[in-house]
Amino acid sequence: MHQHLQWLGPLLGMSLILSTPALAKSPDHEKLIGTWATQGYGAQVLITRCEDAGELLCGQITWLWTDRDADGQLLTDKQNPTAHLRDRPLIGTPIFRNFARLRDGHWQGDGMYNPEDGNIYAASLRPRADGTLDVTGCVLGIFCQTQIWRRPHSVCPATTAQAMQD
Repeated sequence: MHQHLQWLGPLLGMSLILSTPALAKSPDHEKLIGTWATQGYGAQVLITRCEDAGELLCGQITWLWTDRDADGQLLTDKQNPTAHLRDRPLIGTPIFRNFARLRDGHWQGDGMYNPEDGNIYAASLRPRADGTLDVTGCVLGIFCQTQIWRRPHSVCPATTAQAMQD
């Protein structure tokens, strides 16, 4: 029986190689860095290299369509499961970190934080040829939803031009 399982070792080795981050800098790396408008333009997320993490990418909220509640108070991370973080403003909140490029062109990391419910979801990023970004979040690895993020200037060029003048 042992001889019949000899193929299992090389197969497992190949699956590990294919699922590990690529070590070489990819052209996708620079394509992802910068500001992205979320689907529906409710927020903007800045993707940068993580501090002291080489080619890994991190993202944080930098702008919200509505950044204040009905009383005029800044929106805070009130759904955060960590009590001392619930008073931090949503603008500046990190939503993902340590995303590395996989050999298939997707980027995966420590998950994506959703400040609307305080949960962290398995997530991946995939740049598309048209300059947009697929952002996929999954629950239990089977219930997934993909959003298409765009560069803010492609969503609302006049607003971006005005912001650059101010």
